Amino acid sequence: MSKLKVGIVGGGFIAKKRHIPAFLKLEDNVALQAVCDLKKSLAESVAKKFGIQKAYFSLSDMLSKESLNIIDICTQPHTHAPLAIEAMKSGCHVLLEKPMAVKASDCDQMIKFSHEYGVKLCVVHNEIFSPVFLKAKKLVDRGTVGKLTGVRWFRLTPRSEYMTLKNHWVHKLPGGVLGETGPHAVYTSLVFLRNVKNVYCYAKKFSKDSWVMYDDYRIGLEGENVNSSIVISHANDCAAAECDLIGTKGIIKLDLQSMLLMLYRRENLKPKSLAFSSLSVGGQIVKNVLLNTFSFVLGSPKLGHDILIEKFVESILNNEPAPVTMEEGRETVRLMEMLADKLDKEKSKSMIH
Repeated sequence: MSKLKVGIVGGGFIAKKRHIPAFLKLEDNVALQAVCDLKKSLAESVAKKFGIQKAYFSLSDMLSKESLNIIDICTQPHTHAPLAIEAMKSGCHVLLEKPMAVKASDCDQMIKFSHEYGVKLCVVHNEIFSPVFLKAKKLVDRGTVGKLTGVRWFRLTPRSEYMTLKNHWVHKLPGGVLGETGPHAVYTSLVFLRNVKNVYCYAKKFSKDSWVMYDDYRIGLEGENVNSSIVISHANDCAAAECDLIGTKGIIKLDLQSMLLMLYRRENLKPKSLAFSSLSVGGQIVKNVLLNTFSFVLGSPKLGHDILIEKFVESILNNEPAPVTMEEGRETVRLMEMLADKLDKEKSKSMIH
């Protein structure tokens, strides 16, 4: 079977650090054929670095000169819909960085063309394919912590990544930088929440920079079954990505950056219970750290991007559903729109008063 030919759109950080390395690991089934970027020099440097044959300055130029099977879009969210639609009209399957789009109406257009042209459209919700998250979901599904009663997210991103960069495109997103980091907490929450009808969002600005809209957020998603509470902050000089899955019989605590999973079963606050709980958690940490160390020593461990992209390629080869459906991508965008709308209304109220 001939290899699937891939074209990368966008030569920025996420393409260079995650997408391209993931595709290169699939060399038996995939050939990275071309890369394009509005900055031709960037496309050329990326092509040279990764041994990609051709570099272009536009998707149209790349599509007209290459016979491609997959277009991988790693550009700003507001560009996703027009680029994806152009690629699908050329008969290409499309992989989209998160979020799927800025507006749900754009998602609807992409979904329409995916059906019309018979091609797959997959959104990169990478964190739900992180090995530690996949393990946690299995534990929840098995009832290890009893019935799930809540989800709690805690995410910190250092100020230097976005906040101090005056001309970064995240500042123009609905809700500000929330539009960039918020989707991760939303789509991971949606793995466990059903039929989210209501959201709340409160934001604060600690930065004194005029281009920053907000840098600290408190978010709630109200599901039909359980709720998710989310803290997202860019007001610090540290990073964190932690998730608690709270059940009637215990708590699963995840650290997605350190790839650690800890199971808490603290039934009461009596000394004996606290001692056993502490020993259990300590043992789990030591075990997980050792396993992670061996994984790094023996070779680079698979990240969420690696697993998702591999599954997307397999879905094309085997004519199976994409690992993240278009509808899942759209639902995340719908909720992000609701959150941004809540912020706009709160801002309007404060201006009136």
